[in-house]
Amino acid sequence: MNDNMALMSQTEIDVLVDFLTAQKEKVTNEVMDQDSIDRLIKLLRTDMVRDVKFDTNVPESKREDSSALLLIDAIGDLKKQQKNCQLQYRIAERTGYVEIICHDKRSGKDYAITPKCMEQVRYIRDDDSQWGYAVPPTTFDKISALLSVKYTKETFDMVCNDFAEKMYGSKDIQIADIYMPTAYSMIHHLCD
Repeated sequence: MNDNMALMSQTEIDVLVDFLTAQKEKVTNEVMDQDSIDRLIKLLRTDMVRDVKFDTNVPESKREDSSALLLIDAIGDLKKQQKNCQLQYRIAERTGYVEIICHDKRSGKDYAITPKCMEQVRYIRDDDSQWGYAVPPTTFDKISALLSVKYTKETFDMVCNDFAEKMYGSKDIQIADIYMPTAYSMIHHLCD
């Protein structure tokens, strides 16, 4: 990796070109300032450093090229699921347990994504298995990959804050990389 934040190595340029090519409809003609370029290089470096993956059963993939391994049966096809749905995270009032929801924005329906759904890689209606009091951020991101459904930054921040508070006793403590998704994964799973 290049140590000069003002310059990019050929590998960094290649990764950037691959990303921008995949996202070309969303790229405008605005010029990136030096701060944006520095953050991009830092993001690339952080991703390159993480060699250990918490869960390697779900491959990382670019959203456009991926196909959901888990399809919600009431939604229909993958394109509708990708376009109309968003992955959400909330805490059940009664139990205090985590609930992971695939929310269909068009119909307003919520589909509970449970541990058993992930275990069997299929949607199970009316399943009562529970996540418990926290979910590792990497698990939440892997669910996004399995469903091929994105999540918001606010939702991801909730996942991280809740996990840090339950595991470490404070939401302000930095979560170990082994519990975090890679930067590459987050680029493709965060909503625009």
